[in-house]
Amino acid sequence: MIANARMYSVSPQASQAWRTLLMRVAQRAGVALDYVEHDAPAPIRALWERDDCACVLMCGYPFATAPVRYRLLAAPVPDLPRYGGLPRYFSEFIVRADASCTSLAQTFGTRLACMLPESNSGYNAPRRYLMEFGLVDGALYLPTEDATPTPQDVIDAVVAGRAEVGVVDSYVLDLLRLHAPQRIAALRTLAVTQSSPIPPLVASPGIDEDVAARLREALLDAHRDPDCAEALASLRLSRFAAMEPGDYRRLVRWAREADRAGVALTAATPVLQGASQSLLPPVSQALSHPLSDSLSDPSGPLA
Repeated sequence: MIANARMYSVSPQASQAWRTLLMRVAQRAGVALDYVEHDAPAPIRALWERDDCACVLMCGYPFATAPVRYRLLAAPVPDLPRYGGLPRYFSEFIVRADASCTSLAQTFGTRLACMLPESNSGYNAPRRYLMEFGLVDGALYLPTEDATPTPQDVIDAVVAGRAEVGVVDSYVLDLLRLHAPQRIAALRTLAVTQSSPIPPLVASPGIDEDVAARLREALLDAHRDPDCAEALASLRLSRFAAMEPGDYRRLVRWAREADRAGVALTAATPVLQGASQSLLPPVSQALSHPLSDSLSDPSGPLA
């Protein structure tokens, strides 16, 4: 059985911290796990499709739409104030720091680096954000010439000028701000989406429930283990939270609503080019007050 945290292994320091943390969790649970590498460009879906995943980070949207039922273990809770002590995250619309735009509306009609439609933070959450301001039947952005299937690809495209805008998971960016600030020094954030339930740690459907239960208990108790403290601090995590499969149902609802409305992130002929800035809130509001969420209790429903 294996463990893996590719989704948030965004730097050598973060990768080592995840390895240390998950191996300690496995030790406490009395479960023998191998920490395997599955780095890009290997498709991350190939990792999730393995039948020996026992403690693997998985994007919430593929988790919620999978034809099989993964065993849900727990979800990380970032310790930064904007997460409010909850297992949630955001998507950030990023541009180059030297870009002249001061609002997201000024970027409409330019090239957007986004991830695959199976991604929540890199596709469906930003799509939902734009829908809330009246977008239907089309897209506001041009596609990039080359695909950008990972957050690092999105960042590279914006930094290199192959895209004017990108959408990236906020927790990815927060880890980079801590461990690799030079990596994103040339970028700034224009807007932040509403929150989503953060990607959970899961086990494959065939993993014994007793194994999953022991791993789940060890994860939920990790913040009380002194041997986990350094890794948790390096990952900017306060703890892991218990989740229910239904907590991720909202992601499916968002995607279906966008599909029915005919909304995409990019198209060869974007709509609303040169749209008024009044379409979106000013950058100060978007950054200081991400679209609010009904979450109040991390153990309560997120859907």
